Amino acid sequence: MEKGELSVNELVLIGVGGILGAGFFLASGIAIHTAGPIIILNYIVSAFIMSQVFYALSQMITYKPVEGTFRVYAEEVLGDIGGFLSGWVYWTAGVFIMSSEVTASAIFTKYWFPKTPLWIFVLLYSILVIGINLMGTKNFGEIESWFSTIKIVSLFIIVIVGILTIIGFFANTPTIGIKNLYAHGGFAPHGIKGFLGAMLMSLIPFGGVEVVAMSAVKTKNPQKYTPIARKYIVLFLTILYISSITLLLMIIPWDTISINESPFIKLLSFTKIPFIASIMNFVILTAALTTMNGAMYAVTQVLYSLGQGRFAPTFLTKKTKKDVPIYALALSSFGLFIAVILSYILPKDVYEYITSATGFVQFFNWIIILYTFIKYKPVMGNTSSSKKEWFTIMLIGIVLSSTLLTPKQSVGFVGGIIILLIIFFLYYIIKKLNLFDVW
Repeated sequence: MEKGELSVNELVLIGVGGILGAGFFLASGIAIHTAGPIIILNYIVSAFIMSQVFYALSQMITYKPVEGTFRVYAEEVLGDIGGFLSGWVYWTAGVFIMSSEVTASAIFTKYWFPKTPLWIFVLLYSILVIGINLMGTKNFGEIESWFSTIKIVSLFIIVIVGILTIIGFFANTPTIGIKNLYAHGGFAPHGIKGFLGAMLMSLIPFGGVEVVAMSAVKTKNPQKYTPIARKYIVLFLTILYISSITLLLMIIPWDTISINESPFIKLLSFTKIPFIASIMNFVILTAALTTMNGAMYAVTQVLYSLGQGRFAPTFLTKKTKKDVPIYALALSSFGLFIAVILSYILPKDVYEYITSATGFVQFFNWIIILYTFIKYKPVMGNTSSSKKEWFTIMLIGIVLSSTLLTPKQSVGFVGGIIILLIIFFLYYIIKKLNLFDVW
């Protein structure tokens, strides 16, 4: 995409497409199983965190639209370490997002082929997305817009089906209703531990606002379109997420929801429409694959940007005739094959392991973005208080530390810490060798 090609509508749809993926459709089952009906409050807190990070990004983009966005801003006010950390942490998170989405795609496909090993589908979808990205990004905005529309429509259908089921259009049973929110062990059956243990899985569906930031500078008027896109994206996702989760929990008792498939497929089974479960499973599979495709585009671009600057080897800027940064794409694809290996070794738990590690690294980058915004305010001439930003940073810190309460997620916490330490270590080694000025 060249600068000035995207409209505000395309930016909104790219944003929804980059955020709405398997993290909501599949991880919601894990979150509900961990917390119970209080998960509704988890999603409200998560929506607030996402809106604050998005606001910080949009303010900086409105002041100074530039390719590389948050990475460039971090470099300006935090120095080399800010630019290096922001870029490489985001790239690492993006690779994990792709691994998480491709694993989810494989899980959805096993709905039709339950006896096929998970790793086979992970491998096939990895090859598919790499192949699509090799074709170039000329029509990226249009393609993502179409698939984002499918995702939004599917969520609207879920909400409508939920409302019709509640009023007895599809089923008339005493187990349906608001009492499902408290009749099975209470509103918070696992107490504060369950609430905190589900925070990461409820925040993950809101991740991906960085894709909007990177795409915003490709619009015809970034200063005007970015705040508009932010408002619509936050509004769309908050309303659709919270309403669909609330309706789901009113219809299906939380303790009967499986963590191995999307709970929304079970919700749609109330309609008795032939093959509705398979149709919705296909829609959700599409959502996961398009989010993965968008993540591949984003991490390739940020790696290309790092190569253009001083924080990565310049060979990563080499492009094909179709304008694809081929070496940046190759390096970004490496993480997908790690997912293939993990899905072979740990087929039962691989999604939660990868997703928790994804969340830890991704939301650490949100802390960097918020801290960058605090430091960038004087540059912008913004004299407002930073209490809300510090409060949001504290909330993200609670989300990250709460993963220690859940055994499978604590593996992701440890993995995330190790990844961050490696990135810090690489920065100091590279700086010591003066590679920033020679490669």
